[in-house]
Amino acid sequence: MLIDLDVLDCLICYEPLTIPTFQCDIGHVACKFCWPKLKRCPLCALPIGNKRCIAVESALERRIVPCRNSKLGCTKNVPYGRDSTHEKEYCRFSLCSCPEIDECKYTGSYKDLLFHYLTSHMLKPNCFFTFGESRNVRMNINDNVLVLVTLRKTLLFMVQCFRETNGVYVAVNCIAPLAPEIVEKFSYRISYSFNGETHSHKVAEMKRILGVSFQIPQEKNLIFVSNSFLSGEVLEMELCISEVWD
Repeated sequence: MLIDLDVLDCLICYEPLTIPTFQCDIGHVACKFCWPKLKRCPLCALPIGNKRCIAVESALERRIVPCRNSKLGCTKNVPYGRDSTHEKEYCRFSLCSCPEIDECKYTGSYKDLLFHYLTSHMLKPNCFFTFGESRNVRMNINDNVLVLVTLRKTLLFMVQCFRETNGVYVAVNCIAPLAPEIVEKFSYRISYSFNGETHSHKVAEMKRILGVSFQIPQEKNLIFVSNSFLSGEVLEMELCISEVWD
């Protein structure tokens, strides 16, 4: 069976087909996202099941295409139609999003992102920090994100809060691709006190992200602060970000 590799798109949403790919009894193909929503094939009206289209999947397996960041300088090739780990996480040319997502849709390289932020957004008085030195962080939990800047690196860091019934999850991240050769490792320590009781937590390796998400991450290095340590909707803590030397 000959397949035109230039038209390997879903007949319903017109997005590139991915594995698994499904077909009706006649052979009309749809992607894994559209298929579960259907009761009958939209082209021939026959009932549908869970029949895989092996011919199309084999063609997808064989096709290799340039990374979507090739126009930005990436020379890697990736499998067509697959969720590429390289593109999503490890490509050094991956675009990063501005953390002010409510008012700004800017995307760019992690280095350009810092220049954009410094020139396009009003910096908060408490946004600067120095590696290895503790500093007080006081933020309204409803603000969700506090952006931090150090003049020693062309990077943006951010403190993010995720509200839960019994307290708040806190994460400190660096906005950068995961490619190990472009950004060194960082650790951080958070301490918070209330009524004379102090808790301290250290995360050995800070996570790198490409942009802000308001979904609670599943990583184990999230720090949970119970309501008993909060002043209403205000979180106050000591934060120390350090460089990790291998």
